[in-house]
Amino acid sequence: MPFLATGAILGYVVGLLLAARPLAADEALKMQNYSFNSQAGYLGLFGAMIGALIAAVAYVLFDRRS
Repeated sequence: MPFLATGAILGYVVGLLLAARPLAADEALKMQNYSFNSQAGYLGLFGAMIGALIAAVAYVLFDRRS
């Protein structure tokens, strides 16, 4: 369980950092309809899911080694 929680938290942080990055002018025009909170929420949740998935795979691989 600690593997999943750590992976999810790290993935959420990566998603937040992606949402907070500065955008180029043409990308900013595309994203002007979305607030920072919605961008951070979606990217954070997606990052948490990917992080938990990677952590689960790592746990299974480490468990099979021992």
